[in-house]
Order: sequence, then C-alpha cells, then structure tokens
Amino acid sequence: MSRLITRRQGLVAVFGAATLAMPAVLRAQEKEIVIGAPNSLTGGLGELGTRTVWGLQIAIDQINKEGGIKSLGGAKLKLVVADTTSENPPQAASITRRMIDQEGAIIIAGATASAMTLAAQVEAEKSQIPLITDSYADPIVTRGFKYTFKLTMQGSVIWNWSLTSAVELWKATKGSPPKSVGIFMSNDAVGLGVQKELPEHAKAFGLEVPFSSGYQMGISDPSAIVAPVLRFKPDMLFLGGFTNDLLLIVKALRGVGVTMPIFSAGPAGADSIGAGLGAAGDKLFAPMSWNWDLTTPGNKEFVAAYMAAMPDKPYPPAAEMLGQGYTTGLIIRQALEKAASRDPVKIRDVLASTEFTDLPMPAGKVKFDETGLNALNRGLLAEWSGGQLRTVWPKENQAFTPIL
Repeated sequence: MSRLITRRQGLVAVFGAATLAMPAVLRAQEKEIVIGAPNSLTGGLGELGTRTVWGLQIAIDQINKEGGIKSLGGAKLKLVVADTTSENPPQAASITRRMIDQEGAIIIAGATASAMTLAAQVEAEKSQIPLITDSYADPIVTRGFKYTFKLTMQGSVIWNWSLTSAVELWKATKGSPPKSVGIFMSNDAVGLGVQKELPEHAKAFGLEVPFSSGYQMGISDPSAIVAPVLRFKPDMLFLGGFTNDLLLIVKALRGVGVTMPIFSAGPAGADSIGAGLGAAGDKLFAPMSWNWDLTTPGNKEFVAAYMAAMPDKPYPPAAEMLGQGYTTGLIIRQALEKAASRDPVKIRDVLASTEFTDLPMPAGKVKFDETGLNALNRGLLAEWSGGQLRTVWPKENQAFTPIL
C-alpha cells in the first residue's frame, strides 16, 4: 500500500496534513508499517531512483496481497515516497528526518544517488533506523555506521571488475585475449579516479593503453574523443559519463564507423540509453547487479508482475535499480517476519545477522557483513542488442550470446 504513488500521477511526494499532525502514540497504534523511501526521482539520476521505487512498490503490493507480515498479525506495509533530487543532500537529510519523526518510518529504503544516501544515512543512524540502499559509493559502508545495509558492490571496484569481465568474455568468445583498450572518462570525482586506476589494471592483463583521458561533462563536440579512437583503433573502449554525454559520444563514434565494443557503467544500463541510441547502442556493455533476463528463481515472476503493474512502462526493463528495489522489499519482509517486532533496533539486528534467501539476484541470496556490505554480491555484464539489454557474463548467467 502506498499513499504517494498512483499510476496516473506517477511518483510524487505528498505528505497529508492529517498524517503530519497525528500524535506519535496514535501512529504507533496503526496497523500499517511505514517504509520510508527518500529517493532521487528528478535530476540526472531521477530515472534510476524512479526504478528503485517501482520495484519497492511491486514488492509491497505483493506482500500486502499475500497477507502482510504474519508474525505481526498480518500488518500491512505502507510505502512513503519523497524526492531527494539527484543533487541536494540537505533535502535528502531533511526528508529522511521528516519520514522518521512525522511519518513514523521504521525502515528507510534509499536514496539511489550516493550523495543523497550519504546524507540520509546520517539521519537514520541518529535515530537508530535501519537503512537499506542500492547506492554504490564506498563511504556508505566505511564510516562505521551500524544501521546501514548496502546491496551493491563498492563503486571503486566496478570499473576494474568490468575490465576483468571484458577480458574473460573476449577470451571465451574469440579464443584469445584482446590486445588494447582505450579509456575516456568524464572529469567528475569517479571518472578522475578511473583514469588513474583502470590503466594499471589493464596493464596487469598485458593490455596496451594508447590513451586514458578525461573530458568535461556536458560536452557539445565529441571530436576530441572520436579522433584518438580513430587513430589508435583499440580493441575495446571504456567510456564513462552521464546519460547525455554517453548518448552524444556513442552516436558520434558509431556515425564514423567505429564498431568496437564500448564498456560503460551507471546510466549505460538505463532504459533511456537503449531508447536514445537505438541500433547505435549495439555492442555497448554495462555492469549490472540485476537484469530482467536472469534465470534466478523468482525473477521471471517478478518481471511478469512488473509488466502487469506498469504496462505502459519500458519492456523489457533495463535499470538494475528495478530489481534492487524489489529485492529490498523482499528483504524487509523477511526481516520483519523474523524480528516479529516493529522495534527498529531488533529489525537492525536481524538485518545484520541473517542470510536472506529466495531473492531474484544473481546469487539468489543476500548476507550483510560487519560493515553492512552485501558479502554475496555478484556482478553481471550486460550488452545492448536490438534495443534490449541482455546478460552475457559470467557464463553461468549468460542469457545471450555476446557480440564483440
């Protein structure tokens, strides 16, 4: 059940005056269990935050339809959604604070954009409220917080993991390793680090790196990227950036006949990339923690539920956050059932000590370590082909024969 989401109105954050004015003692007597979802619904990462909330909503609707939390007398869940934006951490903090103090949220699920999550988790920690996130930034689980639980791998390892996977995929497909890789990254904090670290990782595989350069976000002329690619002709290109830059650069490269595989991350695995690139998106790869074509038990049923709930939304869905949001909802269900309590401290203790199973993730299960990081996380490499994002690596999860 959700008071903030309708299919006509989309995702909006509306806090009713009656709810805000309700005394805490009355809220505590409510049968519904409030799950707060402060997420990036607008801005550069708005598409991804929206998908997180879609997945959460599908899970919560399913849980309520199946009788709610049985160990708590069939208590139903209520999802309270609000927009943190993609670039306003103080807003993320204040919204999280409001969800806890005024809405009575006992679990927080958010906030997609890492900077928003870093702000939200401070408020959750202050109030000893568990926060489950699908954000990537390393500090989320390196600050010593005890109430934060992170589904995804550390952001610092994604690009190196992608390169390792690309080399393995190349060998398995072509019978011999690639010889060279070119690297272009946007000059943001992540991109600057990748420009330094990824070449060293490439050299460990014996790869030549003819260039590892940066570009200013929001570029209008991609020729500075196209020219080195045409000159050096690396076997594969690693390209980082936000949605608009990726669209512009990939189209420019394909427009001059560059057909090499391009490996990216983040927005590269979003629906808007597939729609914006069309055929130019073929042979564009993205690391994912979930994909629609996974054969993990329960995933097919989840994708069918998504289609039924949102028939006017993109299909097949591309954003990993959709599956992560749904998985978060299932983890919340298992944690509440085992805790048999609305006490956030008891729920936190269950989250910290339990292996959650029957989840539509590559490993099929989640177990948080002492830092709050999912120790069972397994990455996927997916490839755009014919407008669909298909899982191509690792071999055991391969749903599509890769094209290199």
